[in-house]
Amino acid sequence: MDINALATTPETTSLSRAKLSENFDTFLTLLTAQLSNQDPLNPVDSAAFTQQLVQYSQVEQQIETNDRLKVLLDQSAASSGAAAVAYIGKNAVLDSDVTALSGGAATWAYDVTGASGQVTLSVRDAAGKEVFKTTAPAASGGQTFTWDGKDATGRAYADGAYRLAIAATDSDGATITPTVNVSEKITGIDFAGGTPNLMTASGQRAFDSILTIRN
Repeated sequence: MDINALATTPETTSLSRAKLSENFDTFLTLLTAQLSNQDPLNPVDSAAFTQQLVQYSQVEQQIETNDRLKVLLDQSAASSGAAAVAYIGKNAVLDSDVTALSGGAATWAYDVTGASGQVTLSVRDAAGKEVFKTTAPAASGGQTFTWDGKDATGRAYADGAYRLAIAATDSDGATITPTVNVSEKITGIDFAGGTPNLMTASGQRAFDSILTIRN
């Protein structure tokens, strides 16, 4: 029996404790039987039993440590959740190429420093279908692009989340990787997945996508 295998994560602490107790009871039963039936001329080595008892004690201490760690993790999660709620109502600049079309406008900020000639701006819907495409002169530093929600024929698209794809190259024809960010208001916090996520008009956002918080 490998009692070290009983060392567990916090999620299985109760099961581990029950298994430890069950195995310890079995161990004591076997120990009692061996001591009662041992050969007086060749007694059972007490060192082995002592080692087993020490191992049981170590596993019990580890389970207790897991209990305490789980309490600390729960307290940390509660604290993080409370801090996350404070973001509701704030405007955030997010590291993302997806934003919401609302009221006939969707705006992205981008940087294609190092590009030359023209850059291609392609707006795509949630299914990845291109709904609008245009070009703009390559320029260094931060730029903005606002889409009015219509395609080249004047057809208006429904409000929702849209992604901006940018194609740009340098003077040697090498691809330039643009940086894109958007500004959205944080409308809520979703705790369903265990890790809090921001909620905005275009969907859920990870906390590590936040670049700046504004009032």
